[in-house]
Amino acid sequence: MSEQRNRRRYTYRNLDVWNRSQEMAVEVIRLIRRLPRNDDAVRVISRQVIAAAGSVGANIAEGHGRMTRRAYRQYLVISRGSASEVGSWLDLLKRLELLAEEQEEPLQDELDSLIGLLTYKIRSLAEADTEAGKSGVREDRSIYVSGSDTTAEADEFDFEEIE
Repeated sequence: MSEQRNRRRYTYRNLDVWNRSQEMAVEVIRLIRRLPRNDDAVRVISRQVIAAAGSVGANIAEGHGRMTRRAYRQYLVISRGSASEVGSWLDLLKRLELLAEEQEEPLQDELDSLIGLLTYKIRSLAEADTEAGKSGVREDRSIYVSGSDTTAEADEFDFEEIE
């Protein structure tokens, strides 16, 4: 009943990328639970990888709850970074011979797929903002320069790179 109700509502729970990120986090946590707990480094890495894995879906959900495309896009960028972080930690665990390649590879494949989905969504939101004429925050350039010839000084600074 609950799942059927969510399908009718506009919610992050209906997003394929969110559902897949949650499943990836569950798999990462299950994998990490099987690691030895007698090593301080493994405990630290375990906390980091679990936090990063949970952050992927959490940032998708938080961004979806924001009121603007631009804010949503920024949270998707953060989520994409967290997915990359998970991949890096998994690679480190494999290099430390704590994970076998057969354990790490399917998760890396899923992370690559999630990163691709996030990248696509980030770009589509950026294009929608550009089409709507909202590519960035515009301010009067003269407030950033001092002196009598503010126009000439403002032209020397590339404000477009800030956005």
